[in-house]
Amino acid sequence: MNQLPIYLLLALFFSINMTFAQTKRKITISHGVLSPNYQKTPAKDKAETTPKTESTTDSKSESKPASKERKGPTNIPFFVDRELVHDYDFSADILNSFDEIYRDANIHSGYYYYAPKAYVLGFSKETGEYEFNVNYNSGGSGNSGAATVTAILRPKLNRQEAKLTKELLKQNIKGNPEQVHGVTDLIPIPIRQQPEIVFDNLNQFGITANDISIRAPSDLEAPIYLSFTTANIDDLMGMFFNNIGLYGNVILYPDGEDMKESISLPFELRIDDPATFGALELTPRTWRQNGWKNKTDYPILLNAFHVMKKEKTGKFQIYTWKINNVEVPEHASVKFNSSKVPAWIDTDPSIKKMWMEYTVKSCQSCEKIVKDKIIGGTAGSRIQHIEVDILTPLEFTEAELIKIKLRSFQADPSGNTMQTLATLRIEEDIQTLDGGKLYVPDGATTEFEYQIQVIMPDGARHTSRWIKSKDQDIAIGERQIKKHISFFE
Repeated sequence: MNQLPIYLLLALFFSINMTFAQTKRKITISHGVLSPNYQKTPAKDKAETTPKTESTTDSKSESKPASKERKGPTNIPFFVDRELVHDYDFSADILNSFDEIYRDANIHSGYYYYAPKAYVLGFSKETGEYEFNVNYNSGGSGNSGAATVTAILRPKLNRQEAKLTKELLKQNIKGNPEQVHGVTDLIPIPIRQQPEIVFDNLNQFGITANDISIRAPSDLEAPIYLSFTTANIDDLMGMFFNNIGLYGNVILYPDGEDMKESISLPFELRIDDPATFGALELTPRTWRQNGWKNKTDYPILLNAFHVMKKEKTGKFQIYTWKINNVEVPEHASVKFNSSKVPAWIDTDPSIKKMWMEYTVKSCQSCEKIVKDKIIGGTAGSRIQHIEVDILTPLEFTEAELIKIKLRSFQADPSGNTMQTLATLRIEEDIQTLDGGKLYVPDGATTEFEYQIQVIMPDGARHTSRWIKSKDQDIAIGERQIKKHISFFE
């Protein structure tokens, strides 16, 4: 009898240590977990599901190279999730972005176009803030008076998955004329007009489409801003905290050759929902040492542990270990006793993704904390978020860690006191971080200060002065480090 690969035989055992800041207790839970699932039946023949297309070859192509210029998308879709092999019944999307992908009208260009999978309520894992605010209008509060609701819908896009998606797409186009031209790039679908927002359940609160202010940019990677006023705010809040929320569709109007007239993408405005908090991804090289922290305001039930591996056949196999709904309280930390997990998983380049599937557990005390976060603000103010673009400061400084501190009077809803925002920890280059939200009065500009602290491997610290900024977004790279910290000049 042939011996099966080691990753199919080993069982996984988790020992989860949860430390509670409130009690300083450590609780250890040990339990067995099922061995990885693997495909027991042959995968579907991709020739039946992958779209077949024809190459359009110019009659003069033998004497003159074909143009690789982009012409825009055409209605030839590819579905990369068909390259995933698994026998687990997933309750959530495996890929956080890039659902239906369209080819460029010029097959020689190698360009492909994507749209978001969905739009969800914005939530910052760095600050723990929701992009949802309720401000009671002057002259009324509590059950009386109207309130203005503002929310930000963000596209369900995970740019970190772009490389993985390209690999899936390369596999998906095999056997088609597109294969010889490869995948040059994935870019957002161009749209010929601004998206439309259609609510399915907002009219029951006496709110019509004309009552809603919507700012929907033509850039599919940009957020959608919503605002409306209602006198039924208590009923509306009840929906948000009873696992219902607001939902509907974002209607896109794609531009391109023979493209669909419109593409309908779902959106959800819900608080206690995995779609809001996002995927719980683990980093292969650090998950054993660093563990994972629940950064949400709710208890999390861990259901399963998944590993995606690219096999030698080119297929992307997903192995699953059940965790049996282990509960991790809000803001608790988790350490994994993973001695039974093969060490090669941490460094094998064929491991493409590691993540945990979960559900959110309702909690009355948690709801109070969330309400304190989202109810308030200054009437007549606009909520602006600071974006911090991290370039390559770690590579330039050879630092172990960089911290960014931010403060502003506009971080205080009343605008009376200087408030310090959450400190940002930079442990990797090339990323964008949410620096927190500011309440900017109408007619005013964004104003805040930030400080850069570079921490070297030997513990030495190099700190800048407080730097004033009136820009909503700032960049941290080699130029900023040299300019504000003399040690690196």
